Amino acid sequence: MTTLVRAPLSTLLDRWRPDHLPRSPARLVVPAAARAITIGGIARRTTGPLLVVVPSERDAEALAADLRLFVDDVLLFPSWETLPFEHVSPNMATMARRAEVRHRMAEAPDGLLVVTSVRAAIQRASASSTRPVVVRTGTEYPFEDLVRRLDEAGYSRTDRVESRGEFAVRGGIVDAFPAQADDAFRVEYWGDHVDDIRVFSIGSQRSVRPVDRLVAYPAREFRPDPQVRAAARALVSAEPWASSIWDRIAQGVRFAGMESWLPWLTEPRNFLDDLPDAGTLVLLDPVRARSRANDLTGEEQDLAEALAETWGDRYPDHRRSPALFLDLVSSLPSRLMECPPLPTRPEDRRIEVGALDATPGDPEAVAAGLSRLMARGMDVVLAMDGAPAAARVARILSDHGLDLPVVERFGKGARTGVLADGLHTGVVLPALRIAVLGEREIV
Repeated sequence: MTTLVRAPLSTLLDRWRPDHLPRSPARLVVPAAARAITIGGIARRTTGPLLVVVPSERDAEALAADLRLFVDDVLLFPSWETLPFEHVSPNMATMARRAEVRHRMAEAPDGLLVVTSVRAAIQRASASSTRPVVVRTGTEYPFEDLVRRLDEAGYSRTDRVESRGEFAVRGGIVDAFPAQADDAFRVEYWGDHVDDIRVFSIGSQRSVRPVDRLVAYPAREFRPDPQVRAAARALVSAEPWASSIWDRIAQGVRFAGMESWLPWLTEPRNFLDDLPDAGTLVLLDPVRARSRANDLTGEEQDLAEALAETWGDRYPDHRRSPALFLDLVSSLPSRLMECPPLPTRPEDRRIEVGALDATPGDPEAVAAGLSRLMARGMDVVLAMDGAPAAARVARILSDHGLDLPVVERFGKGARTGVLADGLHTGVVLPALRIAVLGEREIV
């Protein structure tokens, strides 16, 4: 069983007092620099999963990376790389990771924190199961059931496993490369008993190390399962302009780009609808988020209008075409916390931030600025990108009279140090008497 690694700065979240952060529904002004540590504090005060929506994919990736310094269990829900009506399948790893997040979200665990972009949040969700194939060493799992389950999860059967989303069968051995994983796995059977599971190299095809289980999330997000096939059969007569496509899906055929037909074959539900009643949604920069959602729906309508003529005379009015991107505002839950970066109302509560009074890249100025913060009773954490960068910064600051140790994580007694984990955006928080700074503020 995988042991959850503690986030290196998780103890800093203990500094949030009950009066610092409101409970949802609420509105709290959170400057961009304070997003990660503030979201971490909110996660400590909520039950069920916490879903954070930001305007762009780049924002989501950066925030998720920063949050992993503070929170133990952080997942990124990615968006497809494809456009509406583009007959190309999204990346297989993307689809599997989306399935993993949706499955984890459905379990509604306390402490789970999910970050996503507006694009990913409002995209229509597939009705196909997100349940993973899980096989454990030393258990009974019928051999044919494993082969069938991998096929139903969208995995392609090949003679030799060489890439994600493939599996192969040789005698009493099943090789599989989970679409969400970085390693391929070999499951060895004795009858229907799982005798051994090992990671193997796809280059040499040799076993590398034993593991206790195989977890394979669906390799395709949208699959021709019975519900989808029934919907496709109904469309053969209702929408004859694409009867050849509906026929293929109704027969259970999987093909490249079939995901582009998802809006016609699933209910209008998006990822926000997956948030359990016990969960909370944080909408960062709500003005930009709503604007981004309107842009996405508008761009899809423009594409539908432009492409309508290419789909033949029998194609219906493009304005009736089911949308891939659904409305954001109507999808927002009641347990909502809006967090704009700037106040717009006199009554707005805000997170006050300070600054390091120093020029980045000037060692003398940085050392002096950090010393001033420490003289005011503030603890200082420098989060550098990797051990070499951490050692170099600690050495340079020491040369300028400021000794900060290089540490792996911060315990409750630690007050200063340089961490070998990078931070996109640093912040000085007077209320918590802490300065957590990244390379952008130092180098």
